[in-house]
Amino acid sequence: MILVRYGEIAIKGRKRREFERKLAENIQKALRRKGIIGKVKVIRGRILVDAPDEAAEIIAKIPGVVSVSPARAMDYDEVPVYLKKALRQFNPRSFKVETQRLDKTFLKTSMEVNREIGAFIVKEFGWKVDLENPELTVGIEIINGKAYVFFEKIRGVGGLPVGTQGKVVVLLSGGIDSPVAAFLMLKRGAEVIALHFDQGTNARSVVERVVDILSDYSPEPIELIVENHFEVLKPYVSALAKAKLREWTCVVCKVAMLRRAAEIARERGALGIVTGDSLGQVASQTLANLYFETMSVDFPVHRPLLGMDKEEIVAIARRIGTYEAFLEYPHCDCPFRPERVVTGGKLEEFRRVLAVLEEAGLRG
Repeated sequence: MILVRYGEIAIKGRKRREFERKLAENIQKALRRKGIIGKVKVIRGRILVDAPDEAAEIIAKIPGVVSVSPARAMDYDEVPVYLKKALRQFNPRSFKVETQRLDKTFLKTSMEVNREIGAFIVKEFGWKVDLENPELTVGIEIINGKAYVFFEKIRGVGGLPVGTQGKVVVLLSGGIDSPVAAFLMLKRGAEVIALHFDQGTNARSVVERVVDILSDYSPEPIELIVENHFEVLKPYVSALAKAKLREWTCVVCKVAMLRRAAEIARERGALGIVTGDSLGQVASQTLANLYFETMSVDFPVHRPLLGMDKEEIVAIARRIGTYEAFLEYPHCDCPFRPERVVTGGKLEEFRRVLAVLEEAGLRG
């Protein structure tokens, strides 16, 4: 039996039951994809999953889950007998008992259970009680008249269930930033479609691996759409070259990708485009250039990493598993990149760029 805890869902008021059902459905789908059949039951404050212990790691990656614990359910009177056998696998220098009563009709208080079971463990094993920093925590949750006993809490993703907040198209490279942006949108309950602009070499295989990793945080496999980067960008570069505005290539490259993403988003019923932009990181991500890029697209653009620094982004990438894939990402020299790029252009200059693009038939 797996105990599943959620947090933010519990404060959703009238939407709570809808969110609970969605989370249970997502857990069921994620397990089924891994070949695990598990019965999922929603109770107030918890989701109970009748599945093998190894399902806990899979469930912990589902957005909306705060923590999970492989547990054993029993009558309270059976707890000492169970612990007498189960605790033989441990040899801690200290322990504590931590009880939570979700069932308030249970006659003993949480403190009384802690004292009673703690005294039994001291008598049986001679271990020292340490309430502040124990080596082992014996967890007990009282639910619907049963005691659920466990020895670990696996940290979950938190957030909201995927599918409760609509759909977005994420510009996904094999770099560090954009996979983290995709993960953060999954964590906030958005369904993700990945859009990659392929520059050749083996970049696509790395992106496919990133999508596989991110799919572990989604109830359904994430769809990957691949576009040819050079075919998308070439007409824009040609228009800039004719107007002797090549220094705007990096900004216009992003404009071209955003415009194509907007077309796909409309086709797929998505409600926004997501990028891995972090303010000031590269030429196309200065505040001025982000403004120009956004005003060029008649569609919402979301940037969940905008205020993060590189260390914060890398830490998340390492935690979710996409950083290792990035290490295999090939360096791609864009043949269109000019010697000088605009980092702080003026609005009137960019309006001239847009007019040049429009004259070439490249409209937003």
